[in-house]
Amino acid sequence: MAKWLHEKGITQDDYRYGDLYRMSNLAKFKAPLEQCPVPQNPPSGNTSLIIMGDSFTEKERLEKNHFKGLNSYNRFFITDTIQVKLDTSKRNVLIIETVERHFRERFTVPYMNLEVAENETIKQLEKEKSLAEQILNYEVPYNTERHESILFSSDFFLTLKEWKAWLNWKLFDRLDEKVMLSKDEEYLLYQVDAQPSGINSCFDKISEKEIQLMVDNLNKTYQFYKNAGFDEVYLSIIPNKTSILGRDLGEYNHLIERIQKNSALKMPFFDIYTPYHNSKKVLYEKGDSHWNCEGKQMWLDLVNAKL
Repeated sequence: MAKWLHEKGITQDDYRYGDLYRMSNLAKFKAPLEQCPVPQNPPSGNTSLIIMGDSFTEKERLEKNHFKGLNSYNRFFITDTIQVKLDTSKRNVLIIETVERHFRERFTVPYMNLEVAENETIKQLEKEKSLAEQILNYEVPYNTERHESILFSSDFFLTLKEWKAWLNWKLFDRLDEKVMLSKDEEYLLYQVDAQPSGINSCFDKISEKEIQLMVDNLNKTYQFYKNAGFDEVYLSIIPNKTSILGRDLGEYNHLIERIQKNSALKMPFFDIYTPYHNSKKVLYEKGDSHWNCEGKQMWLDLVNAKL
């Protein structure tokens, strides 16, 4: 129903001004998400690219045409368990992409969610899903959050929410618990990585022992997928918005740099942190935790140079 109403133009996408604006309703950070042009890169070459990634690489942001020289392209969510078969006649490339805030929890052990199997094995596993299992795993397609967005995502209701959010901010110094502001109040940030401490925080202290454990797990991940048949395997850690624009909130733990500059690391990586950190431009959406068009293109340029 939600999809049908949106397609008919009856309701609007409540993420149209960004995920952070959606949570905070602060009018100061209300701006339509940029509509990035999609390049026309026709299928070519002999490269098969698989991305195991999170929301930065989801299909609403990236598609096959963004990449050059591809014969085939698949992207799966990083926490899903997926089975694929590799075409050994092609150059098989794997990118494991994760936002910085979830890196520590995802690499407490070697990452092996993507499994390489033969076609017959995959077919057999699909057959083993009995009718009883399908019934037990069925979920009623109702979501309270989506229901609320259908009812209250219009600009009229957003204006009312903005008034309430402004009063809470200016009179009581209160924001939605899921967001934070940089100290100069110029940037809207995600509370999960902007909080003072916790495994997802930019400011949580990380011991050298933990850094070494994660590097060891990355090396094991790299070797696992090389042995599985991938010609090239890359890591990509996307910096939190807080790590670039909210450093005035605390002492940054330099997680990405400490991983990428570790002398024991054998896994190749795309370093997007350094150009982001050195840039004079804002590379994130105003009301969102994700990159804007220019920020995304910087990452694509790195990847396409390798492809």
